[in-house]
Formats: sequence, C-alpha cells, structure tokens
Amino acid sequence: MTRSTMNSHANYFIALDDRVDLISEVLATSGQPTAADREQAADLKRVVFDGITTAVENGLAKSSIGLWADSDLGESVLLRAKAIELTTASSPKSGNHSLSRLDVDYTAVQLTLNPDGPESGRKELLERLKIVSDKAREESVPLMIELDSVPTSTQIEMYGGFSNARAMLVMMSIQQLQDAGVQPSIWAFEPADDEKHTESMTAQVHIDDRDNTVLLVVAGGLSTEKIGNGLSESEKSVISLAARTLGVSGVLIGPGAYYRHLVQLNEGIIKRNEAVDVIAAHFGDISNIFERSRSTSEVL
Repeated sequence: MTRSTMNSHANYFIALDDRVDLISEVLATSGQPTAADREQAADLKRVVFDGITTAVENGLAKSSIGLWADSDLGESVLLRAKAIELTTASSPKSGNHSLSRLDVDYTAVQLTLNPDGPESGRKELLERLKIVSDKAREESVPLMIELDSVPTSTQIEMYGGFSNARAMLVMMSIQQLQDAGVQPSIWAFEPADDEKHTESMTAQVHIDDRDNTVLLVVAGGLSTEKIGNGLSESEKSVISLAARTLGVSGVLIGPGAYYRHLVQLNEGIIKRNEAVDVIAAHFGDISNIFERSRSTSEVL
C-alpha cells in the first residue's frame, strides 16, 4: 500500500448500535419494554447525536464523522444524520440481506471468529457473510466488519499470552474472510498490545494492494463514575497508535464515549445539556489527539 491510498482526513465512526442495551443497562428496566421505555431509550440515542452535532459546532469536521446505529431504536438518529449528510452505517436484521432499504452508506457487522474453530460452523458463517458481502456490493452499500477473536486457553499458551494469541487469530480471520470472497470496505479491530502485531493485522487487510479503510476500536470502559470524564490513558494510547500507523484511517468509538453520561443523565446527576456538552468534548478530545499525533507522525 502506498501513501496515496491513505484517506485525506481521519474517520471517526461512533458506534451507537445495540452493543449496549440502553433499556436494561441504562434505564434499568426488566421484563418486556413498554412503548415509553423504547421512546426513552431512543431519546438517549438522540442525546448522543446532539453531542455529535455540538462537536461539529465546536470545530470537528462533519466530513470526518460516521454514525453506526441500529435501525430500531436508532432509526431517528440515522434519519437525522442523513439529513445533515453525515456518513451512516447500520446492521442488517437477522436473516434479512436486503440492505438498500436502510438508506445508509455502509452495512455494518460485528463478528467474532476463531479461525481454528469447528470447520462446519466456520464454513456456514463464511458462506452467510459472502452473501451479505455480495449483496452489499450489488446494492452499493459497502460492508464494514468489526472483527474480534477470542483465543482458547490452548491458543493463549501456544502464542505466549492473550494479546499475542488474539492478534494472530484476528490476522488469520482476516485472511480466511478474504479467501472466502468477503470484501468489506472498512475493517475495524482492537489493536494488539504489541504495535508490530497491529501493523501486521493492518498489512493483512491491505494485502495484494487491497484499498480498504482500517479503523482501530476505542472501546473505553463502561464506568459510571462522575469523576474523570476525560479520555483514559488506554484510550489516548489507541488513538495515538491509530494516527501513526500506516494504513489506519481513524477510530471506531465505542460506548465508553457516552455510556456513563447517559447513566448519570437518567439518574438525574447531570442535566441533558451537560450530557450533550461532555459527550461533545469527548469526541473533540479524540479528534485533537488523533490530529496532533498524525501531524507529528511519519505516516503522512
């Protein structure tokens, strides 16, 4: 891959899909959710969206932002994002491979794959992903895959630790997906502890001159503590690594950017405008660290 294939700007994809169940985890509602519960959860997603638009007002480039939301409780934020021309992504519902109806820019899939897992299960999964990939290309809604792999105890021992094992398995999973004809436009994965492993995973994405975008996942903790609303040291480290790694175009921002603020809002600890402002500041901090790290990096 040459430097000419690098994106001219950073990509900050905010994950506001169903990886956190706002109804049970934030609203602390059990049982079958009511219509009021669902509307309240949808409104919490609008709080995060207001944080995004406030970050734009504060100087974050709108062209650099992507929003990944579900098509259920996240429908209203997807519509608002499309209205102001933000990049959008959503996941196809189970068993439904029609993607154009979502009216989003990317179809996004969270995937955990162990390349050494049972062959029959892997074969079926790869075949289903090939269908999604082909349909995405046919309907001009490119595929984004957030990939992870959970090593077994045997694999951890074989590769000398969890992080090394996970990095090797992610790299092997990328290769298996590529060999199966799954062709995402965007790959996202958590970085390894060893920067060389992260570089190797990124290189596998771009093998044979494939022109793909790579995002490093900034998961963040789901702490509900009010103190320390800024970025953690581990988050800063991932953002900086993303900025200085050749072939990485940005970061996928997980619920750590907004979860604790939504909990505090729901519990009456902070007001809505305070939640919006602190979420906006979080996104702004991510952009500042990324831009500052990239401006001093040799990847440009």
